[in-house]
Amino acid sequence: MIHKNEPMIKLLKAAYNNPTQKFCYYGCNNNPQIAGALGFELWDWTPQQTLNIEPYYWNTHTIALSLGCKPIFTSEGKEWIEPCISDVSQIKDFIIPDVRNGRTGEILSIIEKMLLESNSDTLIRLPDIQSPLGVAELMMGEALYMALLINPEELHELLEKITTFIIKYILEIQKVCGNRLNALCHPQNWYNEVGYYISDDTNSMVSPEMHIEFSVKYIDRITEKCGPVLYHSCTWTPQYIENMKSVRNKKMINWSVGSSIDPAEIIKEMSGKVLLAPHIGANVHKEEGITKLGLSLKDEYEVVKYFLDSLQENTTMYMNLHESLLEKKEILIKIYNLFHEYGYSPQASLSMGIK
Repeated sequence: MIHKNEPMIKLLKAAYNNPTQKFCYYGCNNNPQIAGALGFELWDWTPQQTLNIEPYYWNTHTIALSLGCKPIFTSEGKEWIEPCISDVSQIKDFIIPDVRNGRTGEILSIIEKMLLESNSDTLIRLPDIQSPLGVAELMMGEALYMALLINPEELHELLEKITTFIIKYILEIQKVCGNRLNALCHPQNWYNEVGYYISDDTNSMVSPEMHIEFSVKYIDRITEKCGPVLYHSCTWTPQYIENMKSVRNKKMINWSVGSSIDPAEIIKEMSGKVLLAPHIGANVHKEEGITKLGLSLKDEYEVVKYFLDSLQENTTMYMNLHESLLEKKEILIKIYNLFHEYGYSPQASLSMGIK
Protein backbone atom coordinates (compact mmCIF):
# COMPACT_ATOMS: atom_id res chain seq x y z
CA MET A 1 0.00 0.00 0.00
CA ILE A 2 1.34 3.42 -0.93
CA HIS A 3 1.83 5.73 2.05
CA LYS A 4 -0.30 8.89 1.99
CA ASN A 5 2.87 10.99 2.35
CA GLU A 6 4.84 9.01 -0.22
CA PRO A 7 5.86 12.14 -2.21
CA MET A 8 7.53 13.56 0.90
CA ILE A 9 9.14 10.22 1.74
CA LYS A 10 10.61 9.99 -1.76
CA LEU A 11 12.02 13.51 -1.54
CA LEU A 12 13.63 12.84 1.84
CA LYS A 13 15.13 9.54 0.68
CA ALA A 14 16.57 11.34 -2.33
CA ALA A 15 18.05 14.00 -0.04
CA TYR A 16 19.85 11.39 2.03
CA ASN A 17 21.03 9.47 -1.03
CA ASN A 18 22.08 12.41 -3.20
CA PRO A 19 22.69 15.49 -1.01
CA THR A 20 23.82 17.86 -3.76
CA GLN A 21 20.78 20.11 -4.28
CA LYS A 22 20.36 23.41 -2.45
CA PHE A 23 17.43 22.88 -0.12
CA CYS A 24 16.72 22.90 3.60
CA TYR A 25 14.20 20.40 4.90
CA TYR A 26 13.28 20.76 8.57
CA GLY A 27 11.60 18.61 11.19
CA CYS A 28 9.87 19.12 14.54
CA ASN A 29 7.97 15.81 14.76
CA ASN A 30 5.07 17.57 13.01
CA ASN A 31 4.03 19.00 16.36
CA PRO A 32 0.21 19.23 16.38
CA GLN A 33 0.13 22.49 18.37
CA ILE A 34 2.10 24.28 15.68
CA ALA A 35 0.09 22.56 12.96
CA GLY A 36 -3.12 23.81 14.61
CA ALA A 37 -1.80 27.35 14.92
CA LEU A 38 -0.77 27.39 11.26
CA GLY A 39 -3.86 25.60 9.99
CA PHE A 40 -1.88 22.86 8.23
CA GLU A 41 -2.08 19.15 8.88
CA LEU A 42 1.54 18.70 7.80
CA TRP A 43 3.71 21.78 8.37
CA ASP A 44 7.18 20.26 8.54
CA TRP A 45 9.07 17.42 6.83
CA THR A 46 7.94 14.56 9.08
CA PRO A 47 5.96 12.10 6.94
CA GLN A 48 5.68 9.36 9.59
CA GLN A 49 5.46 9.28 13.36
CA THR A 50 8.42 7.76 15.20
CA LEU A 51 8.26 6.42 18.75
CA ASN A 52 11.26 6.62 21.08
CA ILE A 53 12.22 3.63 23.20
CA GLU A 54 11.46 5.06 26.60
CA PRO A 55 13.18 5.34 28.96
CA TYR A 56 16.27 4.09 27.11
CA TYR A 57 16.23 6.11 23.90
CA TRP A 58 19.05 8.43 24.92
CA ASN A 59 20.99 6.46 27.55
CA THR A 60 24.64 6.79 26.55
CA HIS A 61 25.68 4.09 29.02
CA THR A 62 23.41 1.30 27.70
CA ILE A 63 26.12 -0.68 25.92
CA ALA A 64 28.71 -0.26 28.69
CA LEU A 65 26.08 -1.47 31.18
CA SER A 66 25.43 -4.52 29.03
CA LEU A 67 29.17 -5.21 28.85
CA GLY A 68 29.64 -5.52 32.59
CA CYS A 69 29.53 -2.07 34.18
CA LYS A 70 27.48 -1.85 37.37
CA PRO A 71 24.69 0.72 37.70
CA ILE A 72 25.04 3.54 40.19
CA PHE A 73 22.65 6.40 40.88
CA THR A 74 23.13 10.12 41.31
CA SER A 75 21.68 12.10 44.20
CA GLU A 76 18.79 12.96 41.84
CA GLY A 77 18.12 9.26 41.28
CA LYS A 78 19.48 9.16 37.71
CA GLU A 79 21.13 5.94 36.63
CA TRP A 80 24.79 5.95 35.67
CA ILE A 81 27.58 3.37 35.77
CA GLU A 82 30.93 2.73 37.37
CA PRO A 83 33.89 1.49 35.30
CA CYS A 84 34.37 -2.27 35.19
CA ILE A 85 37.96 -2.46 33.90
CA SER A 86 40.61 -0.95 36.15
CA ASP A 87 43.59 -2.79 34.67
CA VAL A 88 44.33 -3.79 31.06
CA SER A 89 45.13 -7.33 32.25
CA GLN A 90 41.37 -7.84 32.63
CA ILE A 91 40.76 -7.36 28.90
CA LYS A 92 42.03 -10.74 27.71
CA ASP A 93 39.49 -12.54 29.94
CA PHE A 94 36.58 -10.30 28.93
CA ILE A 95 33.90 -12.39 27.19
CA ILE A 96 31.42 -10.78 24.79
CA PRO A 97 27.89 -11.34 26.19
CA ASP A 98 24.73 -12.19 24.27
CA VAL A 99 22.91 -9.03 23.13
CA ARG A 100 19.67 -10.66 24.28
CA ASN A 101 20.89 -10.48 27.88
CA GLY A 102 21.25 -7.46 30.15
CA ARG A 103 20.06 -3.98 29.25
CA THR A 104 20.29 -4.49 25.48
CA GLY A 105 18.10 -7.59 25.84
CA GLU A 106 15.60 -5.56 27.83
CA ILE A 107 15.54 -2.90 25.09
CA LEU A 108 15.01 -5.51 22.39
CA SER A 109 12.05 -6.91 24.32
CA ILE A 110 10.59 -3.40 24.65
CA ILE A 111 10.96 -2.88 20.89
CA GLU A 112 9.09 -6.12 20.16
CA LYS A 113 6.26 -5.00 22.44
CA MET A 114 6.13 -1.54 20.87
CA LEU A 115 5.87 -3.03 17.40
CA LEU A 116 2.85 -5.07 18.45
CA GLU A 117 1.10 -2.24 20.29
CA SER A 118 1.60 0.58 17.76
CA ASN A 119 0.13 1.33 14.37
CA SER A 120 1.85 -0.46 11.49
CA ASP A 121 2.69 2.94 9.98
CA THR A 122 4.59 4.03 13.11
CA LEU A 123 8.38 3.76 13.17
CA ILE A 124 10.61 2.89 16.14
CA ARG A 125 13.66 5.10 16.64
CA LEU A 126 17.05 3.46 17.10
CA PRO A 127 18.35 4.03 20.65
CA ASP A 128 21.67 5.75 21.24
CA ILE A 129 24.76 3.91 19.98
CA GLN A 130 28.05 5.24 21.34
CA SER A 131 31.28 4.67 19.41
CA PRO A 132 33.46 1.76 20.57
CA LEU A 133 36.00 4.23 21.97
CA GLY A 134 33.23 6.05 23.83
CA VAL A 135 32.06 2.74 25.32
CA ALA A 136 35.65 1.87 26.27
CA GLU A 137 35.95 5.22 28.07
CA LEU A 138 32.86 4.37 30.12
CA MET A 139 34.17 0.87 30.88
CA MET A 140 37.67 2.02 31.86
CA GLY A 141 37.30 5.56 33.15
CA GLU A 142 40.59 7.43 33.44
CA ALA A 143 42.51 4.19 32.84
CA LEU A 144 41.60 4.52 29.15
CA TYR A 145 43.93 7.47 28.65
CA MET A 146 46.89 5.64 30.15
CA ALA A 147 46.12 2.65 27.91
CA LEU A 148 46.12 4.87 24.82
CA LEU A 149 49.75 5.71 25.55
CA ILE A 150 51.14 2.61 27.24
CA ASN A 151 48.94 -0.35 26.31
CA PRO A 152 47.58 0.27 22.78
CA GLU A 153 47.53 -3.45 21.88
CA GLU A 154 45.35 -4.34 24.85
CA LEU A 155 43.08 -1.38 24.12
CA HIS A 156 42.68 -2.50 20.51
CA GLU A 157 41.68 -5.94 21.81
CA LEU A 158 38.96 -4.35 23.95
CA LEU A 159 37.78 -2.18 21.05
CA GLU A 160 37.55 -5.28 18.84
CA LYS A 161 35.29 -6.95 21.40
CA ILE A 162 33.12 -3.86 21.89
CA THR A 163 32.80 -3.44 18.12
CA THR A 164 31.69 -7.05 17.72
CA PHE A 165 29.01 -6.56 20.38
CA ILE A 166 27.75 -3.30 18.84
CA ILE A 167 27.49 -4.92 15.40
CA LYS A 168 25.45 -7.81 16.82
CA TYR A 169 23.21 -5.40 18.73
CA ILE A 170 22.49 -3.18 15.71
CA LEU A 171 21.87 -6.15 13.42
CA GLU A 172 19.43 -7.61 15.95
CA ILE A 173 17.50 -4.32 16.15
CA GLN A 174 17.43 -4.11 12.35
CA LYS A 175 16.14 -7.70 12.19
CA VAL A 176 13.44 -7.14 14.81
CA CYS A 177 12.18 -3.83 13.39
CA GLY A 178 12.49 -4.50 9.68
CA ASN A 179 11.08 -1.58 7.67
CA ARG A 180 9.59 -0.04 10.80
CA LEU A 181 12.97 1.10 12.04
CA ASN A 182 13.94 4.77 11.99
CA ALA A 183 17.72 4.31 12.18
CA LEU A 184 18.36 7.94 13.14
CA CYS A 185 18.67 8.45 16.89
CA HIS A 186 19.70 12.11 16.94
CA PRO A 187 18.47 14.56 15.89
CA GLN A 188 14.88 13.36 15.92
CA ASN A 189 14.23 13.69 12.21
CA TRP A 190 12.57 11.22 9.89
CA TYR A 191 14.71 8.48 8.37
CA ASN A 192 14.13 4.96 7.09
CA GLU A 193 15.56 1.61 8.18
CA VAL A 194 18.76 1.57 6.11
CA GLY A 195 21.91 1.79 8.23
CA TYR A 196 22.48 2.99 11.78
CA TYR A 197 23.36 5.99 13.97
CA ILE A 198 26.53 6.41 16.02
CA SER A 199 27.75 9.08 18.43
CA ASP A 200 31.49 9.75 18.22
CA ASP A 201 32.07 12.22 21.05
CA THR A 202 35.57 11.21 22.16
CA ASN A 203 37.39 13.07 19.39
CA SER A 204 38.02 16.14 21.53
CA MET A 205 39.55 13.95 24.27
CA VAL A 206 42.29 12.44 22.08
CA SER A 207 44.67 13.62 19.39
CA PRO A 208 43.52 13.58 15.74
CA GLU A 209 45.92 10.68 15.09
CA MET A 210 44.50 8.69 18.01
CA HIS A 211 40.97 9.51 16.87
CA ILE A 212 41.64 7.88 13.51
CA GLU A 213 43.36 4.82 14.98
CA PHE A 214 41.11 4.14 17.97
CA SER A 215 37.73 5.51 16.85
CA VAL A 216 37.18 6.08 13.12
CA LYS A 217 38.75 2.70 12.28
CA TYR A 218 36.16 0.87 14.39
CA ILE A 219 33.21 2.96 13.25
CA ASP A 220 34.12 2.02 9.67
CA ARG A 221 34.12 -1.64 10.72
CA ILE A 222 30.57 -1.31 12.06
CA THR A 223 29.47 0.43 8.86
CA GLU A 224 30.80 -2.47 6.77
CA LYS A 225 28.40 -4.82 8.59
CA CYS A 226 25.44 -2.59 9.46
CA GLY A 227 25.05 -0.30 6.48
CA PRO A 228 25.54 3.45 6.02
CA VAL A 229 26.17 5.55 9.11
CA LEU A 230 24.24 8.54 10.46
CA TYR A 231 27.15 10.24 12.18
CA HIS A 232 27.14 12.55 15.20
CA SER A 233 30.04 14.22 16.92
CA CYS A 234 29.51 17.11 19.32
CA THR A 235 32.75 18.93 18.63
CA TRP A 236 33.70 19.90 15.07
CA THR A 237 36.98 21.81 15.18
CA PRO A 238 39.60 22.36 12.44
CA GLN A 239 42.02 19.66 13.56
CA TYR A 240 39.33 16.97 13.29
CA ILE A 241 37.52 18.01 10.10
CA GLU A 242 39.57 15.71 7.86
CA ASN A 243 38.87 12.83 10.23
CA MET A 244 35.14 13.52 9.97
CA LYS A 245 35.40 13.58 6.19
CA SER A 246 37.18 10.22 6.22
CA VAL A 247 34.36 8.36 8.01
CA ARG A 248 33.10 5.99 5.35
CA ASN A 249 29.63 5.74 3.84
CA LYS A 250 27.98 8.61 5.73
CA LYS A 251 24.32 9.40 5.10
CA MET A 252 24.10 12.30 7.55
CA ILE A 253 26.19 14.42 9.88
CA ASN A 254 25.07 16.17 13.06
CA TRP A 255 27.05 18.37 15.42
CA SER A 256 26.60 20.61 18.45
CA VAL A 257 26.35 24.23 17.39
CA GLY A 258 27.47 25.34 20.85
CA SER A 259 30.83 23.55 20.87
CA SER A 260 31.90 23.63 17.22
CA ILE A 261 33.30 26.04 14.66
CA ASP A 262 31.25 28.47 12.62
CA PRO A 263 28.40 26.47 11.04
CA ALA A 264 29.10 28.30 7.78
CA GLU A 265 32.54 26.65 7.75
CA ILE A 266 31.06 23.19 8.34
CA ILE A 267 28.56 23.84 5.55
CA LYS A 268 31.39 24.86 3.25
CA GLU A 269 33.50 21.79 4.09
CA MET A 270 30.76 19.15 3.94
CA SER A 271 28.25 20.35 1.31
CA GLY A 272 27.77 18.04 -1.64
CA LYS A 273 29.25 15.12 0.31
CA VAL A 274 26.59 14.28 2.91
CA LEU A 275 23.25 15.48 4.25
CA LEU A 276 23.78 18.11 6.96
CA ALA A 277 21.41 17.83 9.93
CA PRO A 278 22.08 20.44 12.63
CA HIS A 279 19.67 20.78 15.53
CA ILE A 280 18.46 24.16 16.77
CA GLY A 281 17.24 24.35 20.35
CA ALA A 282 15.95 27.06 22.65
CA ASN A 283 18.53 29.76 23.41
CA VAL A 284 20.99 28.49 20.81
CA HIS A 285 21.83 32.14 20.10
CA LYS A 286 23.39 32.32 23.58
CA GLU A 287 25.72 29.34 23.10
CA GLU A 288 29.45 29.93 22.72
CA GLY A 289 29.60 28.50 19.22
CA ILE A 290 27.26 31.29 18.09
CA THR A 291 28.25 34.19 20.35
CA LYS A 292 31.93 33.88 19.43
CA LEU A 293 31.03 34.64 15.81
CA GLY A 294 30.34 38.24 16.81
CA LEU A 295 27.24 38.46 14.64
CA SER A 296 24.82 39.62 17.36
CA LEU A 297 22.20 37.00 16.50
CA LYS A 298 19.39 37.98 18.85
CA ASP A 299 17.19 34.87 18.88
CA GLU A 300 16.70 31.40 17.44
CA TYR A 301 15.02 32.82 14.33
CA GLU A 302 18.16 34.78 13.46
CA VAL A 303 20.32 31.68 13.98
CA VAL A 304 18.14 29.70 11.57
CA LYS A 305 18.36 32.56 9.06
CA TYR A 306 22.16 32.55 9.40
CA PHE A 307 22.17 28.84 8.52
CA LEU A 308 19.88 29.37 5.53
CA ASP A 309 21.94 32.28 4.24
CA SER A 310 25.08 30.12 4.53
CA LEU A 311 23.77 27.35 2.27
CA GLN A 312 25.79 26.72 -0.89
CA GLU A 313 24.42 25.66 -4.26
CA ASN A 314 25.24 22.03 -3.38
CA THR A 315 24.02 22.07 0.25
CA THR A 316 21.24 19.71 1.24
CA MET A 317 20.21 20.22 4.86
CA TYR A 318 17.61 18.62 7.11
CA MET A 319 17.48 20.94 10.12
CA ASN A 320 15.92 19.69 13.33
CA LEU A 321 13.88 22.15 15.38
CA HIS A 322 14.39 20.76 18.86
CA GLU A 323 11.38 20.18 21.09
CA SER A 324 12.69 22.85 23.50
CA LEU A 325 11.58 25.41 20.90
CA LEU A 326 7.98 24.44 21.58
CA GLU A 327 8.27 26.62 24.69
CA LYS A 328 8.69 29.55 22.28
CA LYS A 329 5.68 29.03 20.06
CA GLU A 330 5.77 32.51 18.49
CA ILE A 331 9.44 32.10 17.53
CA LEU A 332 8.76 28.65 16.08
CA ILE A 333 5.92 29.95 13.93
CA LYS A 334 8.18 32.80 12.82
CA ILE A 335 10.82 30.19 11.85
CA TYR A 336 8.20 28.28 9.84
CA ASN A 337 7.32 31.48 7.97
CA LEU A 338 11.01 31.98 7.22
CA PHE A 339 11.27 28.49 5.71
CA HIS A 340 8.14 29.16 3.70
CA GLU A 341 9.52 32.49 2.46
CA TYR A 342 12.68 30.72 1.25
CA GLY A 343 10.56 28.08 -0.51
CA TYR A 344 11.51 25.28 1.87
CA SER A 345 8.12 24.46 3.44
CA PRO A 346 5.93 21.59 2.24
CA GLN A 347 3.27 24.20 1.45
CA ALA A 348 5.70 25.94 -0.90
CA SER A 349 6.18 22.64 -2.72
CA LEU A 350 2.68 22.41 -4.17
CA SER A 351 3.80 20.12 -6.99
CA MET A 352 4.24 17.38 -4.39
CA GLY A 353 0.53 17.32 -3.70
CA ILE A 354 1.09 17.80 0.04
CA LYS A 355 -1.71 19.45 1.98
